[in-house]
Amino acid sequence: MTGPHRARDRAVAAVGVAGAVAVAWRHRSSAFAVVALPAVVAVSTWLSIIDFREHRLPNRIVGPLAAAVTVGVTAAGLVADDLDRSARAIGFGLVLSAVLLAASLIGGLGMGDVKYGYPMATTLGWFGWDALSAAIVVTTVSGAAVATILLAAGRGRQHQLSYGPYMALGLVVGLVVVGR
Repeated sequence: MTGPHRARDRAVAAVGVAGAVAVAWRHRSSAFAVVALPAVVAVSTWLSIIDFREHRLPNRIVGPLAAAVTVGVTAAGLVADDLDRSARAIGFGLVLSAVLLAASLIGGLGMGDVKYGYPMATTLGWFGWDALSAAIVVTTVSGAAVATILLAAGRGRQHQLSYGPYMALGLVVGLVVVGR
């Protein structure tokens, strides 16, 4: 691995650690959330590093993350005696995945992003539409800003944009700014 890639990986890891700490602090009143949410952020950071390196989000990581989030949201609903909230969160995950699948079929979005959309949206869905919509805005704006910079630099069409890191950024912002 070359120097710039190593530096980028360290920068992504540092942002991920800061995000996990911010999420833990924001949700410090819930012992479950203070452990579970930073774990989701940590896996999202790992996925971001892989996506930047390889332009893919591996099923071997996204699949277990999706399963863990589904179990966690369901368990949280059972503990809170609010399975409707769990169902709503899982519904948000399924709907976002369907929207991302449509975008993938049109072109330009990878299937890893489609699959990662489920645990991202389900996690945020537990906290409601405001958390998810904030994440969607941050994901879209940050990804579009980088794409615009790449186009302006003349690297547009021949450069693949790793979208997973911007989804992870949206996740963190949604959990810190809105999620409660």
